[in-house]
Amino acid sequence: MAHGYSSILEVSAALSKEGLKASKLLFGIDFTRSNEWTEITHDQEVFSFHSDHSPCHCLDETLSCYRKIAQNAKLAGPTSFAPVIEAAIDPVEKSGGQYYVLLIISDGQVTRSSNTSDKDLSTQEEETLKSIVNVRSYPLSIVVVRVGDGPWEDMKNFGDELRARECHNFKMVNFTEIMSTNETSAEKEITFALAALMEIPFQYKAAVELGILGHATGRAEQIVPRPPPVPPTCETSSRLVCPICLTNAKELAFGCGHLTCRDCGSELTICPICRESITSSQRVCPICVTNPRDWAFGCGHTCRDCGARLPKCPMCRKDITGSHMVYL
Repeated sequence: MAHGYSSILEVSAALSKEGLKASKLLFGIDFTRSNEWTEITHDQEVFSFHSDHSPCHCLDETLSCYRKIAQNAKLAGPTSFAPVIEAAIDPVEKSGGQYYVLLIISDGQVTRSSNTSDKDLSTQEEETLKSIVNVRSYPLSIVVVRVGDGPWEDMKNFGDELRARECHNFKMVNFTEIMSTNETSAEKEITFALAALMEIPFQYKAAVELGILGHATGRAEQIVPRPPPVPPTCETSSRLVCPICLTNAKELAFGCGHLTCRDCGSELTICPICRESITSSQRVCPICVTNPRDWAFGCGHTCRDCGARLPKCPMCRKDITGSHMVYL
């Protein structure tokens, strides 16, 4: 929905006219999956830029955190904007309904599987649409910045669905296309800013008219992000290796709860940690090191919770082409 602004000054004047003097900014970066050292987010969760979940206080701090995380993050799919949109509701609620803008930076469209027909939506698209519809009850605008070469072809159907559901709180901006023009750097920055902010005056006015500004709904589900991905330290690595050989990964759990590797543990009659007699043992998932190995790929095992969403085997890194339950 275009509103005919031709300069940043006009947008700023429109915001002032509607009474918006300041807003909060949330950044969402499309890493899609956290790195190989930590738990996997896939298209279900998000992680913070700080381990204590505190906010970044300026753009320089945000960029600094991003550069550190990018060194340790491993990009993978599928892609869904739903988790970061749902997570953005929490700070809006905690602020008592202040106006927020969620800026999502993504290098690809929401995932569509190969067996999704042209007229249907994928699971990730449905979840993202549901989240966008849900945040219409909150003073939150969403701007997705498209970077890189996509793919973006399927986002047209997605945009049609948004318009059909009257979701005017969502805007997509093609950063790469804007930066590929022959304009000067200053002109490109102005063009990008204008494209990103074009809908904000209208969206803020709608929030005021709908009476959703300035109070909490009490309905939002509190989402606790995971900590940011970091490389393994000596301390974290030691928790994952066998306490006997100090080489192999822990994968055999005893009834007392302690673990060793399979090679060392198979010959033990007494736990090397608590010295209790070993009366039972089972192999555990190499990812969470907690659940039993009850989910099999063609090349190995994990637990069902961790394995059900993996695109590759965590042990041999082969693509997963099939899986099934294992009954122990």
